[in-house]
Amino acid sequence: MSEFKSPPSRLARLFRAGRDNWKEKALEKQKRLRALEIKVRDLLASREYWKKRAMAAEKGLPPEDREKLTEKKDELDSIKSNLKTGGKTKN
Repeated sequence: MSEFKSPPSRLARLFRAGRDNWKEKALEKQKRLRALEIKVRDLLASREYWKKRAMAAEKGLPPEDREKLTEKKDELDSIKSNLKTGGKTKN
């Protein structure tokens, strides 16, 4: 500890405080990460549930309604692709 000019007792106190702060921040980050992992897991499960439910509802539709739904899906897909390309159309 010859490279430090402060007394060893003060250095020990400062180093201990720094370590404790680091540990506290690391634990908080771990808690936030775990909470987000749980949220993602729950959202994925919910999405799968609603997707299955929508697919089951689609199967019960009459053929003409299925065609309309397919057209709407295609329209939505084209809008999404336009958004991804920045609104540029292919010509």
